[in-house]
Amino acid sequence: MATAVVFAYHNVGVRCLSVLLAHGVDIALVVTHCDNPNETIWFDSVAELAALHGIPTIKPDNPNTPEVISKSAPCGRIFSFHFIIAKCSSASCWRYPSTVR
Repeated sequence: MATAVVFAYHNVGVRCLSVLLAHGVDIALVVTHCDNPNETIWFDSVAELAALHGIPTIKPDNPNTPEVISKSAPCGRIFSFHFIIAKCSSASCWRYPSTVR
């Protein structure tokens, strides 16, 4: 089974996460961000969808920190998906673990 870490937000993120789940992709971790308190929230929540499926979710202020990278590295992922996330991740989040190379 394919394993993935998903970086996602907004309706596009919810839709893409739903498609991955429908196709049996094992989502080891979802990385999203907190909603902006100055914005009217009219869209669906990636974090809520992940919680419904029991998927661990984190909402870091910055996804490019060593702490966030270390949380995604042990997942043994084969895929990293990035769907419309405002706080983009750096190339270090895209690296495959050495077991996959």
